[in-house]
Amino acid sequence: MSDTLDSSFRPLVIGAQYPALERGLTADILSAQGFRTTPLTVCTSHVVAGHGVVTDVLEVPSDTVRAQLEHVFETASPTAAKIGVVGSPASAEAIFDMLDAYLDGPVVLDLTLSGPSGEDIVEPETLEIISDRMGAADLVSASLTDATLLAGMEIPSLDDAQVAAQRIGQRGASHVLLRCGRLATHHFDTETEAPNYAVDLFYDGEELAVFEAPFVDGVSDLSGRSSGLMMSILQSLWSGRSLVDALRASKAVVTEALREASQTEQPSSTSAYFGALHHRMLSDVAE
Repeated sequence: MSDTLDSSFRPLVIGAQYPALERGLTADILSAQGFRTTPLTVCTSHVVAGHGVVTDVLEVPSDTVRAQLEHVFETASPTAAKIGVVGSPASAEAIFDMLDAYLDGPVVLDLTLSGPSGEDIVEPETLEIISDRMGAADLVSASLTDATLLAGMEIPSLDDAQVAAQRIGQRGASHVLLRCGRLATHHFDTETEAPNYAVDLFYDGEELAVFEAPFVDGVSDLSGRSSGLMMSILQSLWSGRSLVDALRASKAVVTEALREASQTEQPSSTSAYFGALHHRMLSDVAE
């Protein structure tokens, strides 16, 4: 594997900037660097947050979001796209319109309706636009918190997650991935301790599949976990893997990176995570 940047995989990442945290666009950039590439970026919002406190969420004007998109497609040729926070309703429309018109490559929608520190990311009109347009994405992924908002139901167990994934599919998503984490298996078992493994639930419109990995303790506050997973999936789809193979390989990559980060003696577990993630990504590509 060359140490030079891979110019053939050129992901476009669309989302929020967290100036003080390794989240949002910063996490996407760090994740893409694991594939020896620097992503093209479009900023939709600025979120001032940290230490569990949200000070401000400032949406970038939709004209500016559209201008960023126009600049990207006029000056570069992105080969894939990851969508996170979409910003205002007009910005959401611009994003889906521009990708539909100009992008020839896979799209993953990392559904982001609420932030990790509790910030409110989207308004109801924006959510409706996302619901109407998310069928354009090759994969729609969501945390349990955001899946609860989109599906309109609580998700205390894997049984409930299956219903939620089907509801999201009925709203227009062709393929759904719910990042369930450690979750009770059955609806009637929610009072007992959940199994000691992390679960991702995949729904392809017809069948449900469960991807399991050992649960990693001590990383609940680690930033950038979903960015690493989604970037790995996106690169795998771009390289020609099937969606199921991309999900299986990416979950293994991220789980090992999380395990290494949980055992680090470095001051920052997030830095250790991205370092391990880069190593695992390059090993996976080499295979």
